[in-house]
Amino acid sequence: MSKSKIYKLTTSWTGYSEITIEADNEDEAKNIFYDGCYDPSNEKMTGNGLDYGFEDEEIIKLEIKESDNG
Repeated sequence: MSKSKIYKLTTSWTGYSEITIEADNEDEAKNIFYDGCYDPSNEKMTGNGLDYGFEDEEIIKLEIKESDNG
């Protein structure tokens, strides 16, 4: 019986995020987001907590990571 292969799939989809950021005003909130200075645990996204799901998901790359041939 041959060994199963392990594949790496890269996908792309139209997604959404909702991020909770504490700031004094809208401009500060935007700057905190663009600078990446927020706690990622405060982010919900499609496929991970939001009910929107993955929209228009498609495989854009597929490669073998391991096989019985090394």
